[in-house]
Amino acid sequence: MDSAFGHFLRKCRLKKEGLWKGKCGYPRFKSKKKAIGGARFTGAIKVSPDALQLPRLGLLKLKERGYLPMNVKIGSATISEKAGRWSVSVCFHREQPEPIPATGAAIGVDVGRKMMAVVSDGRMFDNPKALRKKITALKRTSRWHSRKVKGSNNRKKAQRR
Repeated sequence: MDSAFGHFLRKCRLKKEGLWKGKCGYPRFKSKKKAIGGARFTGAIKVSPDALQLPRLGLLKLKERGYLPMNVKIGSATISEKAGRWSVSVCFHREQPEPIPATGAAIGVDVGRKMMAVVSDGRMFDNPKALRKKITALKRTSRWHSRKVKGSNNRKKAQRR
C-alpha cells in the first residue's frame, strides 16, 4: 500500500509540473473476485492422451498427461483461472458395474467410541484416530520439553506432562 501511494503522489507531482499526461487517481484495491473468470463448455468434447478439444476454443494441450479417461461420454468441461493459472475440470459419466450380491449370514455392527466397531460374530476393530491423537499430543509435549532450559523447574514440569 505504501508503494501504491508513493506512485500516486509521484504522478500527482509530475502532473503539476506538466510532465505526466495520464490520469492520477487514488490507488484502488484489486479484488480477487474480479478475476478473468472461466467458461463452461458442453457439446462435442473430445479427449486424447495429451490434449482436449473444446467446441469454440479448439485443441488445448494438457500439462499432465494420461489421467483423463478416454472411452467415456464427457458431459461438460469448465475452464477457470485462479492466481494467473488456468485449469480445466471435466465432468464425465461412467457406467457402474452391477454390485455383487451378498452371500452368507447377516451380521450386526456396533459402532462405539472406544472401539471403532464390534461385529456380532465377536470381531473387534480398534479406532486408529485415538492413536493418532496421542502421537500428535506426544510430539507437541516433547517440543515444549525440548525448548525449556536444562535443569529448570519448568523443564521438570514439562517432563511430567
